Amino acid sequence: MTTRPWKTFGEGTLKTKDGHQGENHEDFSQQDIRFTTKDDILYAFVLTLPTREIVIKTLATGGMLDREITTVERMRTFDEIKWKRSSDGLTASCPRV
Repeated sequence: MTTRPWKTFGEGTLKTKDGHQGENHEDFSQQDIRFTTKDDILYAFVLTLPTREIVIKTLATGGMLDREITTVERMRTFDEIKWKRSSDGLTASCPRV
């Protein structure tokens, strides 16, 4: 699967820095999310196993994503993800791992 960069690389508490291998060497949190896209699908990767609801602020209504979200899925599973989108972001339930 070949993906492309989206409008923004991601969001979260981990800051990027200039230079080779641009991320600091700190632990990721579930607020650290990275985005890629392929065709009409936007992929949002949470960089650590979530332990509570995931909030993706970049996907808030009226924000960078200028269309409706029809489904939210966890890759390679059949887990049902409960989610809602508001002006605060997209909030998704944390599936059991």
